Amino acid sequence: MNHKTKVAALLAVGFLGANLAQASLIADGPGLVYDNVANVTWSSNGNLLATMEASNPSLVANIIAAVPTVHDTPNGFDNAGAGNYNLSTADFNSSGTMDWWGAMAWVKYLDSINYLGHSTWMLPTTYTQNCFGVNCTNSMLGELFYTGLGGSAGQSITTTHNTSYGLFTNVLNSVYWSGTEYASSPNSAWVFYPNNGYQGAFYKVYNYYSWAVLPGNAAGNAAANVPEPASLALLGIGLLGLMAGLRRHRRFG
Repeated sequence: MNHKTKVAALLAVGFLGANLAQASLIADGPGLVYDNVANVTWSSNGNLLATMEASNPSLVANIIAAVPTVHDTPNGFDNAGAGNYNLSTADFNSSGTMDWWGAMAWVKYLDSINYLGHSTWMLPTTYTQNCFGVNCTNSMLGELFYTGLGGSAGQSITTTHNTSYGLFTNVLNSVYWSGTEYASSPNSAWVFYPNNGYQGAFYKVYNYYSWAVLPGNAAGNAAANVPEPASLALLGIGLLGLMAGLRRHRRFG
């Protein structure tokens, strides 16, 4: 193999390796989807609370009994003072919506029942607080929308997405809470809109949906580290092309 052929081979391997490192969302056990870019594991149900309520009419009462108080930055909406918020049925609405305190209590409740065998459930976080509007990937939900699911700014994820969308159920064309308070106004918290890829902050008293997430590869599934089929196909095509080039070089070189 001459110098030019060696260089071409190295470039091909480098290109293919880069493609193998692309974002992927992979089923990581029953009810779980692993994101190997954000290194978090999502509930595969985008409206899990409503699903749980449908099978357990006492769910809200159970949540309040397990998590009667949620820590909160002291502000005008803090009904207990000193950074504590006392939960009530008023924090939960119909169809899986809840205010921010209800959402925080719900994920803590999932921990208390060791839901799907895990006790580190949380609301998705916002990494930095300098991105309002569309094209915001500086949050877990933003990364899921744009990178994991292939969403487009200004388009609903329910209509514009890649094939990984099929790993999830009950993805809503509505607003989802994050677990990150808005630093400039702690009576508000960050939210994300899957209907257009918008990120903003709203009062905690509003009723929105919540999407539960776990840190890391929660199920420890080795398959979560396997490249996507499209990447494997690209690798095969690239290697076949490289082999054909080498054969031609040996024949005519």
